Amino acid sequence: MMKTLYEKYNVTDYKDFPALNPLTFILRKAELGLDLSVSELNWLEQYQFFQVKEIIKNQENYRVSLYKEIHQDIVKLRGNRFVPFSIIKETDTTGSLVDSGIAFLLYKVYALDRLADNELRFVNRDYHQFLNTRDFNERKQKQGITEAIPFDENAQKIISKIENKTPFCVADIEWLCTHKAYSFLTPLKNQFSQLQDKYKVNLQDKSDVDLLFLFYILQKLDENKLLEFPEVEYLKTLGLIEALEVCQKIEFRTLKTKYQATQSQDEEINSHLFKILKKLESGLTLPEQDINYLKKRKLFETLKFNYQKQADTFNNKIKQGYGLRPDDIMWCEEHNFKEIVFDWLKKDYDISHLKDKPESLLYPILKKLQTDNRLTDDDVAWLEIEKWLIKKEQFPPLPYSSSKVFISHHTLEAQFNESEFQRTKDYWKLANASAHWRKAEKPDFALAQTKDLDFKKIKPAKLRAALLTTRGGAFRDIEQFSNAEQCALEAIKHFSESHNPYTLLGALCYDTRRYDEGDRWFAEAVKRGYTIREQDAEIKRILRKKKDKEREELIAYLLKKDSIRYSWVNQYKKP
Repeated sequence: MMKTLYEKYNVTDYKDFPALNPLTFILRKAELGLDLSVSELNWLEQYQFFQVKEIIKNQENYRVSLYKEIHQDIVKLRGNRFVPFSIIKETDTTGSLVDSGIAFLLYKVYALDRLADNELRFVNRDYHQFLNTRDFNERKQKQGITEAIPFDENAQKIISKIENKTPFCVADIEWLCTHKAYSFLTPLKNQFSQLQDKYKVNLQDKSDVDLLFLFYILQKLDENKLLEFPEVEYLKTLGLIEALEVCQKIEFRTLKTKYQATQSQDEEINSHLFKILKKLESGLTLPEQDINYLKKRKLFETLKFNYQKQADTFNNKIKQGYGLRPDDIMWCEEHNFKEIVFDWLKKDYDISHLKDKPESLLYPILKKLQTDNRLTDDDVAWLEIEKWLIKKEQFPPLPYSSSKVFISHHTLEAQFNESEFQRTKDYWKLANASAHWRKAEKPDFALAQTKDLDFKKIKPAKLRAALLTTRGGAFRDIEQFSNAEQCALEAIKHFSESHNPYTLLGALCYDTRRYDEGDRWFAEAVKRGYTIREQDAEIKRILRKKKDKEREELIAYLLKKDSIRYSWVNQYKKP
């Protein structure tokens, strides 16, 4: 290192100096750009190092000159329009402009260099926008694009496709048409030529042809997109027969999809089906010949479009809250619009939210209920499997449950059993009618059925007990608890082997906050076949009916009695 310094300052004759000597110190200090002191300068003169002193002095002058130049540069660079005034003001507080934190950044901005993310705060927001626009214009010029297209995200994507030789799609060419960017036809020459060859476009005179518009139309055909009326007319003007045929085939396929005729394999543009679909598209009513044509080919979904106006009338009728008449229903089913009838039935039974289709078993079931026809055993089994026949107080409520379906079914069953009792005088039918009226939420009807009975004359004893129990249940429904309890006790006197009156008594005690007594009756019911699961289900029904303090009281009682078995009661606690 020192040998190199000696050579630089032309003092090689003194290379045998000790490593640590004054000259070595002075030379290294000069290399660091530090000013020499008076004593250091005197030492150089004392030992006649005049040339060394002159070299050092020249270096100092050179550094001062460079500093002044940089200072002047920065003063000039601070006037850049991309550097905010607040940043300029910041340089005035740093002491030395050359040593300021943004001096180098000012040079970068002047040279239009791209900045790092952590440097963007020193420039205006439009700096990189300016750079992008500059680069974009250079890219345009390189590709031979002459139009003043707007600089935005779409334009950049368009230019990138040209650069990457990516084929243009319909949306791209539509953008070119919008901006009248005809110069793009040059870099897109190959794609346009291939389309012209494919669709046999042979233009003798191109002077009056809007080539960009034609390019757009041919690309739409190539992407199987339906042409607009002006585009079709333009092809006709140019006499492009091949392109027009392709256009019609696309229109045929589009109409088949729209009017649900895709099962037809017919693709010929002179097909009668094509003519029928165009009539539907024009809003014309089909003649009998066309209707028979569609029926013969089982295009029933297509045929429905011919009757859509009448179907819309029924839909509007339903939306306005009106029902369908029998002849309306007949028309809908005859013309394959069962979904209209189903929508009306679902609305009438408060289940419009369901997405079931007419193919569901729910459709014929609702039709039966609507016309007061009893359900078959299979219907009932299906409803039970689907959990439709549940009471409205089910907890938690099921989204597909409907108390109206439940009530309608049990109303019909109650009426049927009533009529059967009148016909046969079979008191079991009367007991069944009473039970169904209770489920149909009409306990008064149940009480009317058993009001004037002479229970002593009714045999066997089990039947008397059943009639008394269902009568007691109806009294419970209307909260005549003492009458209900009397019926239950009387039923036990007649037939003590059935668990039903004991169950009723247990529930009545829980209703009236006699929980210990209720447990004793429930225990007797369990001895006679009543299950713990059935007991819990009854307690849940009672909990749902109780309000605030009484509900909390019953919850506390059950948890205290057996917190593990009755842990499920926590879901009934008030939030």
